[in-house]
Amino acid sequence: SFCYETKINGNLMSLLVSKQGGIVYEIIGSRAVEQASLSAKEALDAAKKFLERKGYTNMHESYYMINNNVLTANFAYNQNGVVCYTDLIKVGIALDDGSLQSFEAIGYIKSHKQREIPPVAVTAEAAKSKVPSDINIIGVETAIIPSAGENEILCHEFECEDANGQRFIIYVNAATGEQEKIFILLQDENGTLTI
Repeated sequence: SFCYETKINGNLMSLLVSKQGGIVYEIIGSRAVEQASLSAKEALDAAKKFLERKGYTNMHESYYMINNNVLTANFAYNQNGVVCYTDLIKVGIALDDGSLQSFEAIGYIKSHKQREIPPVAVTAEAAKSKVPSDINIIGVETAIIPSAGENEILCHEFECEDANGQRFIIYVNAATGEQEKIFILLQDENGTLTI
């Protein structure tokens, strides 16, 4: 990579550009954001507009976190209704003026392609049997998730909530019907973290 430093509106920014293809895949701003005057929705809208201006279309907003008055949102590519989590981009927006604070697209650049998405062998309705009966399903998507060895798995993504309000994401393989992964969603006023 080539590493450049520049100033944008008087703020120092570092840019990483791939030697192959000349693609900007990371931007890091050093400005301290002292206060927040924008809402999370306004910052997410600014992040989406930035991606669209840079040619990243069909991006699905996932989760975001707010830290030091910067909202960092995750976006994954959406191919014909299938969310491709391997094609991930993170965008950080300053909550004082909506300016770009960070951008990371290495996952997207390394993984993005038009995929031959296989037909779903196990329907979402059938895959629900792998979700414990004591939790409530509140959302269903079709998604491609990464697996070991840089492979990809087509899954049904079930967003769920238990009786205590704890939220989960359960991935069930759309070819085998077997449970692949479970994430716990930790939510607070600063956003959502998955573990």
